[in-house]
Amino acid sequence: MSPKTSKQFGKIRKEKKELIMKASLELFAANGFHATSISQIAKKAGISKGLTYNYFESKKEILDELIAHGFDSIFQNFDMNKDGVLSDQEFIHFIKQNFKLLRENLKHWKLFYSLMLQPQITDTFSKDYDEKIAPMFQVLSNFIKAQGSNDPDGDLMAISAMLEGAFLYCVVTPDIFPIEVMEEKIINASFKIING
Repeated sequence: MSPKTSKQFGKIRKEKKELIMKASLELFAANGFHATSISQIAKKAGISKGLTYNYFESKKEILDELIAHGFDSIFQNFDMNKDGVLSDQEFIHFIKQNFKLLRENLKHWKLFYSLMLQPQITDTFSKDYDEKIAPMFQVLSNFIKAQGSNDPDGDLMAISAMLEGAFLYCVVTPDIFPIEVMEEKIINASFKIING
């Protein structure tokens, strides 16, 4: 058997990190962040506690990476050409792609929202989230102004709350709030708010 290449080691490292993050997300969502130990995470991931520490220095580091990964998944669909200006098509694409994320992995997002709604977690991530989302909100605000809104800041708050609420309801109660129906309703309602 020949020695592993750096590419193979990189692949193994990525797979192990993903395994740890998946196990952590399930345990954090079910038991709470503070009630979950590294030992429990390692056991669920099927690896040793020591090996877990080779990938993450602490439980907090795992949490930070889970949150960053979740928000990066959402933000990667925003302003596709990265020119700082949002077109109608890019705005619609952003909404559609995020509903697609929900459809493709409903269980993951249900766990993610369960984690994010824990009070101690909200306090932990709010500052980082505010800093990360500020540029995106500025582009959205400019888009809303360019659409002719009379109240861009108010419209931005309403649309943001509507999107977050729609995602949450689609994750928690998909039978009552079907993703495909909500996707079109949110797009139409967003433009009604902006142009109202």
